[in-house]
Amino acid sequence: MTRKIPLLFAFSLVFIFSLLMAVFGNGGYLHNRALKAEIERFSYEQTVLSLQVDSLKRQREEATSEDALRDAAFKYGYQIEGEQVYYFSDEENGSLSHEDGKILTFESGGSLAFAGIPTIYLALASLVIASFITLCYAWMQKRRRQMYELDR
Repeated sequence: MTRKIPLLFAFSLVFIFSLLMAVFGNGGYLHNRALKAEIERFSYEQTVLSLQVDSLKRQREEATSEDALRDAAFKYGYQIEGEQVYYFSDEENGSLSHEDGKILTFESGGSLAFAGIPTIYLALASLVIASFITLCYAWMQKRRRQMYELDR
């Protein structure tokens, strides 16, 4: 019986620690689920940004066309019927003076929902649980022995 208790403690400690690491640890099930949700969120944000970039490129191309400039001149009253409108287009496509210094940066508003419990905490929790299981087993064996001795 004395050999059973340390074996029970060792096996329960290893089993519980492995189980806790697989579920709650860094790289465990809950951590991987949180990472997948984060990837989906970033993928959605990237899709939205690419659509916005395409829309802005299309708007820029439309705004710099000759017809759009004439329409804008009529709309804002810079041209009267019969006047000649002069406009200057930027020869370099893609570079405007105020856009050169700006770089779009993204920062994540929130962190992972679950980043994993540190290994030391999982080891301590598994140690406590394994100790509790071992103590319960020893108490049950002691009680069983007392019941056996009373029956004699």
